Amino acid sequence: MIRHVVLFRWRAGFDPTEWLDRVRALPALVPQLRSLSAGPDVLGADRSWDAAVVADFDGLDDVAAYTDHPAHRPLIAISGAGAEQIVSVDFEVPDEGPAPRRDVHE
Repeated sequence: MIRHVVLFRWRAGFDPTEWLDRVRALPALVPQLRSLSAGPDVLGADRSWDAAVVADFDGLDDVAAYTDHPAHRPLIAISGAGAEQIVSVDFEVPDEGPAPRRDVHE
């Protein structure tokens, strides 16, 4: 599995509300997305960024299909216009399957 992580630092005055709503709608529109989480920073630490997107894919071909998907392309433009900085990393995550269930009486 490939995990795609993107961090955003917004320009002063940029309102990311529409951007975030559209990002959160992507799982219903992009079949290659295994999962997606997105949201603003809640800690506000000195090293914090303003928002993050974390998306999981089965493989690199799925990441490429997501990048070029018609529902995703406009978000690249919106975030590019609203961001002061964007950083990303894509890395492999071992697919360990579902976590074992625990008996509630243990």
